[in-house]
Parts: sequence; structure tokens; C-alpha cells
Amino acid sequence: MSNYLHPGNTLVLVAPYEVNSGDCVQIGAIFGVAKSWAPHGEKVEIITTGVFDVRKCPRQTWEVGEKLYWDAKSRQFTNVNCGNSFVGIVIAPSAAMSAELGRVKIFGLAH
Repeated sequence: MSNYLHPGNTLVLVAPYEVNSGDCVQIGAIFGVAKSWAPHGEKVEIITTGVFDVRKCPRQTWEVGEKLYWDAKSRQFTNVNCGNSFVGIVIAPSAAMSAELGRVKIFGLAH
């Protein structure tokens, strides 16, 4: 197959804001986690699928299998759908993590 390029698990895109390694990035409907630091407007490699420990809304309790959304304004995960983009699911209850971290499976798509 001559038109196959790569699996798409990582993408090199222009950072929409300054990102550090491990920061979540949303560019339109693309969602992922930055592999390294990049200033706004420069290229950064993002991982678009996998399991990550991420910043969460500290007041929330998460259950396994629950849908999670990206709050682009506060740049953290939430279980509140209102105005936020669906980006993944909980794979470990938040009680197993700290109040500020949660374990999430992301899919690379924000909708």
C-alpha cells in the first residue's frame, strides 16, 4: 500500500499555546499529550492515544468507565459535559489517585 504513512499514535502539530512535556493539547478535534516542551506556534509531537495520569478537577470523584471531558479554559479533565469536549474514559477510580490526578484512556479525538 503506497499511501500508508504511519499508525497515527503521535502527530507533529503546531502548539496552540506553550506546552510542557505531559501537558494536554487540543487542536480543533485533535486531542493528545505533548511529548516535550514547545512554545506557542512551534511544532510539538503529541501522543494521541494511550493511558495517562492527568490533571483533574480536584473536587470530583471518578468511577471506572465514566466519560471524561477536556475543559480547555482550566486545562484539566472533568466529568462535566457542559461546554467541554469528550476526550476519554476513566480507567482507575479517582480514590486510587490523588485529589488532583486521575488515570485516563484518551482516544485522540475531542468531540
